[in-house]
Amino acid sequence: MIWNYIFKIKTLFFLIPIVGGIWFVLRPIQIDDFKKDVTTRILSKDGRLIGRTHNHTLSKQDWVPLTDYPKFVSEIVCIAEDKRFFSHHGIDPFAIINSLYSFFFSQQNRGGGSTITMQLVRIYHPNIRSYPMIIRKSFEVLEAIRFEIWLTKKQILEAYLNSVSIHSNSVGFPSASLTLFEKNVRFLSLEETVYLSILIRKNVSNEDEIKFRYNQLRSKIPYSLPILNSPIDLVQTKLQKKIQNYDDSLSGENQHFLNWIRSLHLDPKEELVSTISAELNSEIHSIVNSELNVLKRWNVNNASAIILEKESNQTTDLSLVAMIGSKNFFEDGNGMVNGTIAFRDAGSTLKPLLYALAIDQNLYSINSILVDEKYSYSLGTGENYLPRNADLRYWGELTLAEALANSRNIPAVTTIQLVGVPNFYRFLKLAGFENLKQSPSFYGPGLALGTGGASLLQLSRAYGTFMLGGILPKIKIGSIDGKSIFYGESHPLVSEETAEEIKFILSDSKLRQKAFGKRSYLNYPFPVSVKTGTSKDYRNSWTIAFNDRYVVGAWVGNFSGEKTMDVSGSFGAGRIVQNIFRLLMKDKDKKSYSPKLTEVRSFCKISGKLSNSNCPSVVLNVRKKITNLLPCEELHNNKVSSVVGVGFVYPGQSQVFLYHPGFERDKQNIPIRIREYQTLKDPKLIWNQTLQLKLSTAGEGHVAIQRGKHSLELFDGTETKAKVQFEVK
Repeated sequence: MIWNYIFKIKTLFFLIPIVGGIWFVLRPIQIDDFKKDVTTRILSKDGRLIGRTHNHTLSKQDWVPLTDYPKFVSEIVCIAEDKRFFSHHGIDPFAIINSLYSFFFSQQNRGGGSTITMQLVRIYHPNIRSYPMIIRKSFEVLEAIRFEIWLTKKQILEAYLNSVSIHSNSVGFPSASLTLFEKNVRFLSLEETVYLSILIRKNVSNEDEIKFRYNQLRSKIPYSLPILNSPIDLVQTKLQKKIQNYDDSLSGENQHFLNWIRSLHLDPKEELVSTISAELNSEIHSIVNSELNVLKRWNVNNASAIILEKESNQTTDLSLVAMIGSKNFFEDGNGMVNGTIAFRDAGSTLKPLLYALAIDQNLYSINSILVDEKYSYSLGTGENYLPRNADLRYWGELTLAEALANSRNIPAVTTIQLVGVPNFYRFLKLAGFENLKQSPSFYGPGLALGTGGASLLQLSRAYGTFMLGGILPKIKIGSIDGKSIFYGESHPLVSEETAEEIKFILSDSKLRQKAFGKRSYLNYPFPVSVKTGTSKDYRNSWTIAFNDRYVVGAWVGNFSGEKTMDVSGSFGAGRIVQNIFRLLMKDKDKKSYSPKLTEVRSFCKISGKLSNSNCPSVVLNVRKKITNLLPCEELHNNKVSSVVGVGFVYPGQSQVFLYHPGFERDKQNIPIRIREYQTLKDPKLIWNQTLQLKLSTAGEGHVAIQRGKHSLELFDGTETKAKVQFEVK
């Protein structure tokens, strides 16, 4: 009985490895299993290679079907690496015997015993290189048999040609051909194929090795090739320049876009043709850096810009055609920070969205009268919120259109109190502001002034809503095999009438003249709707502008969060957007906006009703379907308004300037700008009660910087019109 048990145990002992070996060999494998490290090429829309997706080895690998290779490529590779490839079944006994003989009895190296199939095993299982020799070779043999069972010879050869290491971090013949010769593998010449084939065994070879192996392989192939006397003339000097041109890391202006695309985990298997224009991106990069050279005296060290374009007949999407994340991607420190997707205090850039929501909820219309006065808003927690305007002044009553165009803070906070912070919070989430992770109560009414933060990409996309008639656009970022890929989803956000009203408000330079003056970087020689934003302490300067074809956004500031020297959105980011729009529209049609759902009406600035001959009026594009418009019956005696008009735009009351000893003193002058200076009959501006300063007819000038406390007093004849105190530290 005991012998029966012993026999069964012995039988089981022998059967287990046999069954295990059979199972090991019969595990299915497919050609697609070898494509796990393929890196997809990313092209600009003008056809330039700007980068690739990343794999875990950080190598470049393309995949081309065997049928697309010249026939002689596989022939030459088989001669070089495995001349009996089509006759063996994964293992070549003759090659193994020849290798052993060479190892033990010959001083010449006649090559290894590994077949192409066994080499493919090592490529597919790179970790086996660390195994002991006997275990590694046994594994290679079994896996080679498995590959030969499940794959055809052509599939094995295709996998090998696309996966074998050729040069540096270029894997496979297609990638190496692009890197070294800047041509598709289907256009390889005979001598180029021989050169790539000899690099398989040793990627980096010296001149003598290349010459010897080239001529050795040349004598074995059934093709006529000249003897190679100088490998340097054949490839090295010719290729160095090509390798540099191919290296996408040299195109710094495209790197932020590439990293962003990679972060989206698109995992494309086919070539991705992006919407980015490499040529335009380069030009925008130059504009950004040129403007930063001007702004650096105001302690501005970085900037970002983005452009979205509406393709013809598109009503739901915009294309991302330019993305500049910083002044220099390769700069030490913060160069790799992508400012277009970084979240920062958004300042006043959210106000158009807030007013659009209020209008759609029938709480206001664009001619509604809002009040710009000093208010203290209860937060419901025993604390109060006291917002201030940028100029530290209050204008009294004004229309919603004027409040938006001149970016008044108090009316915006009043509006969010009426709309409800939770409602505006949900609206922003619907508009794509997914960065709002805290509760609405955490942000409070300051959400109207951008305290929740935003990115340049988010803002530009949201402003595209006003271009597309109220539809929040999805952003097209490229196409794969003709199928478009998008960032975000498209859906209605505001009504079409509201979108058109906001578009006209933001395009009216006369409407914003009171805050920004007759001449500023917000004025264009063609129709453009524009809004600025400046965060607390001038840390972030924003400008978002759009017309019927483009949305252009820019951010200016410091990635460190350091304050700028009073650089506002209209000046800092406004300069960049102005230059970008002029470039974009250089050869384009500059026709005016065509009203579709609105009509021009004149409203009383004081009552908000249809103006009469006695009213101080404002002309607005208001929706045609509005039915509750009443004529103003008040007698204003032709007075312009009860609103205080003349005052200092800058410097602001109690503003603190910093003198920088590292800059020339005359380049740190304190700017002066006075609102409605032209209305004064006998203007006089007195500095520190002693010196009269001269200003331009537009009410602009400057005063030399010096430490201490200072005052400026504005007189009209003998009447004091405005006074401001500031300090230089």
